[in-house]
Amino acid sequence: MKKQLLLAVLAISALLLNSCDYEEDLVIFDNESGQTYVKFAQSVIDLPVVFDSSAEIMIPVQVTTISSSDRTVNISVINSGAEGAATSDQFNVSNSVTIPANSYEGMLSFTGIDAGIEIGETKTVSLQIDGINGSSDANVESTPTVISMFQVCPVEEDFFIGDYELTTTAPGIFGTVIFPQGTVTISQGASSPDARVFTAQIYPDLGTFGDIDFNFTLVCGTVVVAGGQVTGVGCAGSSTTIGPSNATGSYTAGDDSTITIDLADDEGGASCGSQANAQFVLTRI
Repeated sequence: MKKQLLLAVLAISALLLNSCDYEEDLVIFDNESGQTYVKFAQSVIDLPVVFDSSAEIMIPVQVTTISSSDRTVNISVINSGAEGAATSDQFNVSNSVTIPANSYEGMLSFTGIDAGIEIGETKTVSLQIDGINGSSDANVESTPTVISMFQVCPVEEDFFIGDYELTTTAPGIFGTVIFPQGTVTISQGASSPDARVFTAQIYPDLGTFGDIDFNFTLVCGTVVVAGGQVTGVGCAGSSTTIGPSNATGSYTAGDDSTITIDLADDEGGASCGSQANAQFVLTRI
């Protein structure tokens, strides 16, 4: 009986304890006088840079507190000299950013510059936050933001499209021209928006042969000639082919008035015994 009474008392005590109201210690963040946390809004940024040009972006730097006066966040570059790191002439960034009064965010200007960035190459810049003036106890995000810069070469749809005068500056096989001097009409090729093609008679000095399509691609100021372009004419029952030579043609970005094209005639000498590294210039009419 005593045992049952003891169990009943314990059960009532537990019930009374569980029914008591306890106030939880609520932590309320103070956005005016509380500790400031500083961070970049993004940790990874891709920045395409147009060939022979530059590109500017604004990188948000954020704080968790507000102030009635401007605040300065100090920034530094931390990957200088590392493998794949951009050189100092390939970017421009300030060593500080201002958080305006009554604001939680400031914008850091960063400019990527195509100063020797190669096609297919990525150059990186890592930025870190060193502190914020007026907040000695600020909690600074330790993760840097990494900007990855790479070269892009957009080609307008009417760039190197239309009628051009073809002038041979280095002949093909047997010292003859590959295409006749005169007007050719360039149009967009089938392989990509950067591809170009024109149709012209092949080897006009060697006979009355037919026309072929000549294909090339515009790639960041250089001209890439497609390999294996069959001419339908050759030696010993085989056909020569046209392709890339040991030199690379070129043009000036944004200027489609003239273009130089280097090409290999009879690639590897597979048909007539000796490859000829030829060249011609196309000038807008």
